[in-house]
Amino acid sequence: MTSSGFPPDHFTFPAVLKAAGAIQDLEIGRQLHAAAVKFGYHTRPVTVANTLITFYAKCSDIDSVRKVFDRIHDRDQVSWNSMIGALCMFEEWDLALNLFRYMMEESAEAPSSFTLVSVVSACSNLRRRDGLRMGKQVHCYGLRTGLYSGEKTFTKNSLISMYAKLGRVKDSSMLFEQFDCRDIVTWNTMISSLTQNGQFEEAVLVFRQMLGCSLRPDGITMSSVLPACSGLENFDWGREIHAHVMRNDGLRQNSFVGSALVDMYCSCGRVEHGRRVFDRIPERRLGLWNAMISGYAQNELDEEALSLFIDMEMDAGLTPNATTISSVLPACVRSASFPRKEDIHGYVVKRGFEGDRYVQNALLDMYARAGMLAISEKIFKSMEDRDVVSWNTMIMGYVINESYGDAFNLLCEMQGVRVAAMAEDQDGSSYGADKPNCVTLITVLPACALLAALGKGKEIHAYAIRNLLASDVAVGSALVDMYAKCGSLRHSRRAFNQMTKRNAITWNVLIMAYGMNGLGVEALRLLQEMVTRGNQGDNVKPNEVTFISVFAACSHSGMVAEGLEIFHRMKSDYGIQPTPEHYACVVDLLGRAGKLAQAYDLICSMETGRARAGAWSSLLGACRVHRNVELGEIAASHLLQLEPHVASHYVLLSNIYASAGLWAQAMEVRRNMKEIGVRKEPGCSWIEVGDEVHQFMVGDLLHPKNEQVQQYLESLWERMRKEGYLPDTSCVLHDVDDSQKEMLLCGHSEKVAIAFGILNSAPGSVIRVAKNLRVCNDCHAAAKFISKIVEREIVLRDVRRFHHFKNGSCSCGDYW
Repeated sequence: MTSSGFPPDHFTFPAVLKAAGAIQDLEIGRQLHAAAVKFGYHTRPVTVANTLITFYAKCSDIDSVRKVFDRIHDRDQVSWNSMIGALCMFEEWDLALNLFRYMMEESAEAPSSFTLVSVVSACSNLRRRDGLRMGKQVHCYGLRTGLYSGEKTFTKNSLISMYAKLGRVKDSSMLFEQFDCRDIVTWNTMISSLTQNGQFEEAVLVFRQMLGCSLRPDGITMSSVLPACSGLENFDWGREIHAHVMRNDGLRQNSFVGSALVDMYCSCGRVEHGRRVFDRIPERRLGLWNAMISGYAQNELDEEALSLFIDMEMDAGLTPNATTISSVLPACVRSASFPRKEDIHGYVVKRGFEGDRYVQNALLDMYARAGMLAISEKIFKSMEDRDVVSWNTMIMGYVINESYGDAFNLLCEMQGVRVAAMAEDQDGSSYGADKPNCVTLITVLPACALLAALGKGKEIHAYAIRNLLASDVAVGSALVDMYAKCGSLRHSRRAFNQMTKRNAITWNVLIMAYGMNGLGVEALRLLQEMVTRGNQGDNVKPNEVTFISVFAACSHSGMVAEGLEIFHRMKSDYGIQPTPEHYACVVDLLGRAGKLAQAYDLICSMETGRARAGAWSSLLGACRVHRNVELGEIAASHLLQLEPHVASHYVLLSNIYASAGLWAQAMEVRRNMKEIGVRKEPGCSWIEVGDEVHQFMVGDLLHPKNEQVQQYLESLWERMRKEGYLPDTSCVLHDVDDSQKEMLLCGHSEKVAIAFGILNSAPGSVIRVAKNLRVCNDCHAAAKFISKIVEREIVLRDVRRFHHFKNGSCSCGDYW
């Protein structure tokens, strides 16, 4: 055109600048800008300048955007809208809002619907308190001026999205329900909002409503609703939605929809379905590769994840991004192909991702799971931009490595950061990225359960109630479990009853709790209630874990006939095929009741192979209780072939020999352990006193109050003897004289923990102790005497069950 002698005018420049912006060619755009200046169109008419703002914004040149805007003398509505939109594009949310205020105060131009869409977007990206305050003001302004009236769906869609992003999904739903002229974007926005806020069932319901309105879903719809099926792990719903995709040719080849399908199938444990989806999509974008790699890693198919990662780089020629690295790192942790985890970290640095927060979180987890906690701490402390995942990962690292005190301290520090953020906002309503969430709670509650730290568990429960997290089914289940394992069955049942929504895990936890406390009848009654509610449409049915809990309950209560009846009816009445774990539980049930021959016959009826290991282990434990050397040797011979590096097998066999006075055989077993490098786990007990959890190892001399505790134990020992206590020296598995055996018995960790608890707690309060091994006969007898002498209730949880000692007797009735 120009070479033909026709000069461009103010209609030409907006058209060609729009084209240059579409291909993001900054050099060509600058040449056009120069031409506009040459022909005098760069300031008047304003349409050329407005197009220049949009062009430079699309080319990520913020400085040029500002210069063009500042030089416009007669700004119109489009000028302001373009500038505010450009600032939002650069995520300069505060500047966008400041410019909007300036427009309202200084400009003769009134905001339009397009202005409000940009401003609402800026509000949705502020901290919750500020965003809601500003967003509501903009909403009111739009209602007052009529900018939200009529069929301007894009304005209302932006409001729905804003309220959802700021955590007010109920307000989003209310707007959605009041909105008559819904388009596909409206439905997609609502479905996405519900999914992102964890309201998965509601998201699927809105999707079904959308189909009922004869609207045809697009790729965004499917990419929004499929993560809801992933969150619910609902394979059937996900498969139905896949059927909708298959009926639409355009969606079938969509890489984004494919990624969501792969993620859904992998979240439901159907990795092979996800791989078929992956293989059928011809044009695989990076997101699809990431979804498949993450799916493999999520299901611990580590070699497949690493192989696909290599294929992505070598064959597909794609460059990994931070999501790729974050997905593949968990596979590297577990894979034997990478014995030196530092090598993976070197690859991360080489790729330039060491400063990415998501990759840093993955590295935190990797080093913690590899036992290199010091490196995790170093990375965590060096992070400038921590989010809640960073805190949760570090807390989980401490829990995994049994550094429970550090885990609790970090939780307090996390809450301290939150309090500081609230103080800045004065009214305490700020959002705060460091606020402990549901994942934080279900990470630390098991630590409270393990340590029997009831006080800390109650503090966390109070926090959950204050922050409206207790209604979450995962948090509720963790609370039920925590109270149960702290020996407070009353609180556990109360937490269970207060839950409005329960899943199979919740029921299983409470059934197991009744079982561990020897309340088998109540456990079976709860199973029947679970079945009844499931038949009434509660959508919860007994699973494999349920029956493991039931058999454990029957075992601890001596309910052999009831347990065997349920075992034989599992498949016919409940549709559950017995697994090796169920056989092991039933062997324990029979063995604990002294029916060793029947337990042996049951094992022989099982299929051969490694699956029998659990059953043989249960039989070996029963032989230890009933001192059956012959069957114990048979069980041990099978176990040492199947699992030669498991210390407990050697220890149990050695105990059987020692109890029978066969010291030579016992020493031979111990010698074999030493030769192959197998080490026995030392006895360890925990007790919570005040705000601290104290740990005692067998023969512990390192505790600051050890001397005081030992003196008290000696005086307690004398009082117990006067009451008729006689030490059970058969529990000492060393060939030494009786006086030395008694000294060794005094050093058992649970005795030391009980004595410490009596000395450091209020008279009459309950003593709660947790132990990592089975309580021995002597400690069990001693605890009964102590409870009577000091007039205190002692709750002792060992690796098998609970013992409630009171007035000289135990709740187990000496059956454990």
